[in-house]
Parts: sequence; C-alpha cells; structure tokens
Amino acid sequence: MTKIFGRQHLSIGKLMLINTLAVITLSLPKCFEITEVRQPETALVDETINIEVDIEVTGKDGDRLVFAFLAPRSWSAAKKTTMHFTSTIGGSNMSLMDPEELDPVSNLPWAQQITEREGIGENYGEVQWVVYKADDALAPPGNTSPDNPVNGTIFIETKVGPSNIITQLGYFVSEAFWGYLDDGNNSLSFFYDPCIEVSGASGQAQNLCGPAPRRLVDLNQYTFEDVLTIRFDAMEDSTALVGAGQVFFCSKGIFDSGPTEICETTTRTEMISGGDNIWYLTLWPPEYYSVPNGEIMSELLCNFQDKNGTIIKDPSGNDFQILAKCFQ
Repeated sequence: MTKIFGRQHLSIGKLMLINTLAVITLSLPKCFEITEVRQPETALVDETINIEVDIEVTGKDGDRLVFAFLAPRSWSAAKKTTMHFTSTIGGSNMSLMDPEELDPVSNLPWAQQITEREGIGENYGEVQWVVYKADDALAPPGNTSPDNPVNGTIFIETKVGPSNIITQLGYFVSEAFWGYLDDGNNSLSFFYDPCIEVSGASGQAQNLCGPAPRRLVDLNQYTFEDVLTIRFDAMEDSTALVGAGQVFFCSKGIFDSGPTEICETTTRTEMISGGDNIWYLTLWPPEYYSVPNGEIMSELLCNFQDKNGTIIKDPSGNDFQILAKCFQ
C-alpha cells in the first residue's frame, strides 16, 4: 500500500515519518488527487490480480472520467483488464478507449499523449499505457473544491503475463471533455514503488526496472521458430573479449521441461568475425537445441567466451537473456 500526495509517492518506510513532517501543499490546485494505491508487490505467472486506486476529484468541470494503466506489453492488458469505479456521486463501468480517440487539447491519441508527457516510470521499455473511459457521465456538484472533493475508488482486475518479469506499474487519471490541459492541472500520473515481481515460470526474470539489455538480435519482431542471427559487440561496455581471436556462444534454451545447454568451444558454437570486434552466429533454435515435440522455447540465456575461459555476461553477472519479441 502506498500513499500519494499530488505527484509524489511515499514508500511504507517513509510513511512512518509522516507524523513528524509538516504537510506541504501545492500552490496550484489540481482537479484530481490520487490519495492511495493498493496493489500487490508480487504475483504468480498468469495470476489475476486486483488493484484499487483511491482518487479525489477537486474540480467541478468535466463529467467523464479517463483512467490509464501502464503494464508490460507481454501482459496484453487491453484484452485482459476490466475496470470500474465507485464514488460519493455514483459509479460506472469503464471501457477501453478507442485508440483513435484524440485528446481534445493536443489532438493526439490519448495513449501517445500520456506516454510522451508522463513517460514510463523506471521501466526501460516494453510497456504501454492502456486507456479507459467511464461508460456513464457523472458531473461533480457545483460546490466541489479541494476542501469539498468527490471521493472515489477505481477497481482494476488484470491478468499478468506467462513469464517471469519485474516491472513498475503506472496509473493516470484525467477527464474526457477538457483533456490534458497544458498547465498539468487536469491530469495526474503515479508510478508504484517498488516494482512488482512476477514469478513461477522457468528461466530468469526479465527486469524492466533494470538497465536496458544489449540488443543481441537485429530484428524488430521474431519468435524462436525463426532463424536468428546472434550479434555480439565486444566493444560495447569495453569487454575483456576486445581483440579476441575467437569467440564462442555458450547458451541455454529454456523449456517447460527444463533447460538444454550447449556450452562448448567447438565449431558448433564458434562465432564468425564481422570485423571491428563484432561477432555473429546464425541458428535455427528448434534444430540447434533439438526442441522436443510439443515443447515451446520460452527464452534463451547466453554468454560469450574465448578458449582461455574469459566469460562475458551482463553487468549484473547473469547470463544475457533473449526473449521472443512479438511486437515492435
């Protein structure tokens, strides 16, 4: 559970200090405040989780709530999320907004506008905002103000994805008539801290909250059924394999039944030099890893070595991770 004041959020530890701190108020009133978010910090793969976001409506203009949810692309949140809200003036189901519906101020699609102005939190990428709009119009009373707000709760039910992942979820609230005002007072975003960790699948977690990984496959979209060319640049991060005469590809294909490891210094794993300390190996995963019938390869873990035992892994000391990329 995390409390939020304006655009700031406080962790549980910091909340313990609130009784000794003076409350700082913003000089510019906002039309919305997110006062509390309740979301799990862990989940199991394919689990349905429930999230509650408490808000205050402090302005009386506008009558149709807009709410957006930031989640990994791999969750397909637009297909697997339902949302509704209750408040002191009524409630409504919320429906996925038409992706072509434009913010009335910028004339940009809502999801694009939110991404450009609010960002994606601590995530390095692979996430997207999905935008919902209230089915029913509910106008705040004429006496609505920061001292007399409308209080409500948005209820989110979503199914997490099938793979291990660490990601920061985000929330955005606005309203449809006035849109995303340039002064920032008609909208509010919040990114939950800490990042949620989803576990239970084979293989290591894709950490979207960590540094962006190396790009080892030069394709915008691919699966492990495609022919893949692995590209290793020894100059990136100034690795110990700069100037190496040979580089070998040490890897594990991850399946539900367990990993298949191929780590040997032979012609099978030897990479081809492309010059300038860049090395390539082309493989077709079903053949290379002898994929069993009916098995699906979920990820590929790898490192790069020379014959002297020098091993290059990612900056955290783990093997590099390659995942199928079904979206751009």
